[in-house]
Amino acid sequence: MQVAFAGLGNLGSGIAQCILKAGFDLAVWNRTFSKTSALVDRGARAAATAREAVAEAEVVVSCLMDDQSVIDAVQSPSGILAGMKPAAVHMCVTTISPRCAEQLEAIHARHGSSYVSAPVLGRPDAALSGQLASFLGGPAGAVERVTPVCNAYSSQVTRVSERPAAANCMKLALNYNIVSIIELIGESYVFAEKCGLPLEPLRDFYQQLAFAHPALRMYAEKLRARDFAGRGGFVMKGGLKDVRLMLQTAADHGAALEIGKIIEPKLKAAVDAGMQEQDWSAFYEITRRNAGLT
Repeated sequence: MQVAFAGLGNLGSGIAQCILKAGFDLAVWNRTFSKTSALVDRGARAAATAREAVAEAEVVVSCLMDDQSVIDAVQSPSGILAGMKPAAVHMCVTTISPRCAEQLEAIHARHGSSYVSAPVLGRPDAALSGQLASFLGGPAGAVERVTPVCNAYSSQVTRVSERPAAANCMKLALNYNIVSIIELIGESYVFAEKCGLPLEPLRDFYQQLAFAHPALRMYAEKLRARDFAGRGGFVMKGGLKDVRLMLQTAADHGAALEIGKIIEPKLKAAVDAGMQEQDWSAFYEITRRNAGLT
């Protein structure tokens, strides 16, 4: 199967490497062309434009930043739709809004191609090791065609619905649980520190008793150690984008995400304080600042 991949950031580069290792014929495109070199060294073909990358592809995978970057990559004169074969499938792994998924579904329907939302759960290290969880929404035939590609980078693939937007709602619900638990851990650590307590017993409670999932255990230690620097995580600006998508989608459906309303201004304050490229859990520093801790 010929696959095209657009977007080689922290997450995308790991996913693309897994697809290549699984034996697919892979063409890659990235806005910063130099980021294609590592994939080319492993056997991929680099394209100067998305249009060129997708020309022969049966499955086109996009891993970009947000709604606008995906729409731009699809509709640009040198973009995905301009070069995509009508019978091909576009699979977007980006965390986008359900509204954007519906827009992409309509765009592809007019073009004669198919669209599948396939957001992933997991950090860049999980992408590189093929341990992401994928949630698929789209027509049965299109989902069947993209599933072998998903299997290359996922340890779990779940078909959510024939509606692409449903998969994006699922991803937002899962991310809401994670960011809310980060807030809970952060508040508890601040409470303990203000009371003069060591944080290690709380950390051990989260890691050994309360939270079995490795990601939550990791966040318990990240916050305790205040270790948020470096690449390889989920950056703050992406976290702010996701929480805003959660709140907007909840409002669209008449629901209230009250913890999210607490978290959003903290994420915004962290971005404004220059932490936009740090791990999203670094908004703990705003919780500390609000409590008078340094």
